[in-house]
Amino acid sequence: MELTRNRLVDDREAPQPRRLTLPLEVAAYIALALLALVLRLAELDTVPLSDAEARQALAAWRVAWPSAPGEAIVPNSPLLFALHVFSFSTLGGSEFTARLFTALAGVALILSPLLFRDLLGRTRALVFSLLLFFSPSLLIASRADSPVVWTMLVTALGLWALWRYWNTRRGGYALLTTVLFAAALLLTDPTAPVFALILLGAAAFALWRTRTDDDVNNGLALAQERLSGRVWLSGLLLAGLVVVIVSTLFLTYPAGLSAVGALLGSSVRGLTAPQPGAYTLYPIWITLFYEPVLLLFGVAGAVWLARNGQLGLIERFFTGWLIFGVVASVLYAGAGADNALWLVLPLAGLTSRIVIELLRDTDRLYWYAPGWAKWALALALVGLLVVLSVHTQALGRALLKSPEGAVQINQVDARSAVWVLVALLFIVTGYFMAGSVWGAGTAIRGWALGLLAFGLVTSLGAGWNAAVYDADNPVEFWHTQPTSRDTFLLRQTLAELSDRESGGFPAIEISVLAPPDGAVAWLLRDYHNTRFIRDVSEARTQPIVLLPELVEPPDLGGSYVGQTFTITRGWSSQTVRLADYPAWWLQREVRTRPAPLQRIVLWLRQDIYNGVPFEAFTG
Repeated sequence: MELTRNRLVDDREAPQPRRLTLPLEVAAYIALALLALVLRLAELDTVPLSDAEARQALAAWRVAWPSAPGEAIVPNSPLLFALHVFSFSTLGGSEFTARLFTALAGVALILSPLLFRDLLGRTRALVFSLLLFFSPSLLIASRADSPVVWTMLVTALGLWALWRYWNTRRGGYALLTTVLFAAALLLTDPTAPVFALILLGAAAFALWRTRTDDDVNNGLALAQERLSGRVWLSGLLLAGLVVVIVSTLFLTYPAGLSAVGALLGSSVRGLTAPQPGAYTLYPIWITLFYEPVLLLFGVAGAVWLARNGQLGLIERFFTGWLIFGVVASVLYAGAGADNALWLVLPLAGLTSRIVIELLRDTDRLYWYAPGWAKWALALALVGLLVVLSVHTQALGRALLKSPEGAVQINQVDARSAVWVLVALLFIVTGYFMAGSVWGAGTAIRGWALGLLAFGLVTSLGAGWNAAVYDADNPVEFWHTQPTSRDTFLLRQTLAELSDRESGGFPAIEISVLAPPDGAVAWLLRDYHNTRFIRDVSEARTQPIVLLPELVEPPDLGGSYVGQTFTITRGWSSQTVRLADYPAWWLQREVRTRPAPLQRIVLWLRQDIYNGVPFEAFTG
């Protein structure tokens, strides 16, 4: 009996094999990163480069491949220039490699709240990342090679380094802070200096809204102590060295230093000169158009927190960031659609605080509400919003059929109108019924969570459509003058001619009358015998000529066959009438169709068209 007992004791005390377990928080971040990566890399090369993207890509391409046609271009973003040179030198030139690193930067920006996990809290940092994941503005900007994404990412890293220095007083963090802020200011984007002013204004606002004068004085004294010292001077010297190294490609391309001056020059010109095709107050309109739910929760949340005296330092900073972001969007003429991130990030930060409040249990002193009550209400509201959305879209399509935007009863689908009224009635009555059973707190939380979930999912879908399927559609508000997918057909046609005439090598002679730094020039990047001309007369008797579409066929000194391709298309939102807004906002359907802005004709000499060997006519 004793032996058996000892054996049992020994068995219990024997070491058990360790099982590898993955914490739920880590698994959530990994899943979030993988999903964000898929959304940014999938079909990245199916969308043609815009003129702005093409200019940045060509600046690097002509340095990476000196035999490429065209003169050197001074880029506006030294950091993108360096990344493009690296990607083109290692992976070749394509739409995918041109956008690859910015897409990865978008994923990193989504995960950046993880750096402030100790400051924000575990749950809030994860919620912040989720809100950025669902943001259509960040998705579109990440897939469009926007340098604004790099400004946000590098600045986030700089704020983290500053926070770490503030807590640890380690000189390495001070050096890193200086380098990152200098890189954001001088290497990323022409609007970066404006963004720096926004953050300074946000910090001043947070300090001004501090509760007592003693706190302000203590804060100023502490800041003076922490920000003084020789370490910052060393940081400035190191930052200058980093700026020189990055802009000159590790001192191998001295002319690249001029890109820093070009960035600052573009920043100054943006004070009065808007971007091509940009609307007035563009970042604000983009936020209203693509981020309505985030805007609602962020602004309403900031007001609620202020009225309840719950605005902490972080919330005050985000509020100031939002206020000064709106001011910059109004005053800075050079802001584009991607500068909506000035507003999206602080809105996501404020909304993350509200989500924490919504996730908390309600006070059960007067009402008994089970833990699943708010989630059941949220699910019910999502269903009602789906019904409301589907039939509202049907009504919007019906309004498009009305002449001159006038609303006519016979054009409205009665069933859709009834379903819209029924859904609205259920939403209102459902709230009061839930409040009478489980209390107003539970009803508000359930309805708010349902609205937020529905809004985030539909916003992500709208962002995917804008970034992929409607990327060449100017009706999409983000794209005012997009490059048409017809450009891929033009490049395919040139490739077929190259296969026939020069054995697949891009050695055919091409004369082109188009900007040497635009989308057309990017299509011709591989054709080393391309010649950019300034007048039609320079293209006489040439084998292949690309000319803008003219009313009359040009005199090229011989018989030519032509094929027309659309390069860019345009559309104006001023043509939208009041009755057309539901269909435009919900489905991107409008009464006025887009029109070509730039069309180019490929003229092929008749003898080459007939299949005569190319070499026989080059002498």
